[in-house]
Amino acid sequence: MPITLSTLFTSPQDVWDLLSTEGVDLREDDHNLASGQTILTTSDTPVGSTTIAVTALPVALLAGDELEFDSAGMLVPVRVRLIAAAALNATSISVNQVTTVGGADSVAATTTDIPANAQARHSGVNAATGARLLVGARKGTSKVKLYCNQRYDDSQLKLSGTVLDWATICAAKFLCTRRAQGCPKSISEDYKESIEELKAVQVGQLSIEDIGTRGVDWPTITNITVNPAYDYMRARVEPNISEQTPTAYSQFIDWNSAAWIEF
Repeated sequence: MPITLSTLFTSPQDVWDLLSTEGVDLREDDHNLASGQTILTTSDTPVGSTTIAVTALPVALLAGDELEFDSAGMLVPVRVRLIAAAALNATSISVNQVTTVGGADSVAATTTDIPANAQARHSGVNAATGARLLVGARKGTSKVKLYCNQRYDDSQLKLSGTVLDWATICAAKFLCTRRAQGCPKSISEDYKESIEELKAVQVGQLSIEDIGTRGVDWPTITNITVNPAYDYMRARVEPNISEQTPTAYSQFIDWNSAAWIEF
């Protein structure tokens, strides 16, 4: 089955969770364009504000994005949520402060002063980095398919948590080495372990949990009888007394006997 978004065994978010924001920005941001950049306030933001003055934004921000400001002598960090999109090089952002009370978020104008030179780091991802993460997810999926498709169908592989882990680790390994950089030891060891397990699946020494295979994993018996009523292939399978489990193989049809006309 061709690899599409619907058949990926892992997702960019899974890879992001494994490598962390710093790991992704360090290895995938070729031109320092990732939105994991520092955003700095240029003036004091008093209580009751819905606008924060900042240095020119290195990336565009979307409405709903969240930033957490700290430093500059702040006693506690302040979390804000954008109420409108901010364009590249914008020098102000429209926000509401997010306060968590009793496990629920409350959103309103700022209730805490945010001084000048306070810093926030956006944890999102720009389009170019997102595309690289998607390529990694596709390569991780391809690696798992290479070892598992002989025994398992894609629709079943997507149901396994172990397959998700394998594909994510393979994707992370590709992303870590894509710029001829060394792979972190932890990712490299996880990758080697995953490949060993995939090899065991390929040769039938290991079965993936909770999913079905393409065919049966045990010997099948077909009972055959010789039927002289047929002029060509007289050895005929007796389905009623043979293995009933469906297989991935198509049935062989004796077209010569089926089309033969007796004169």
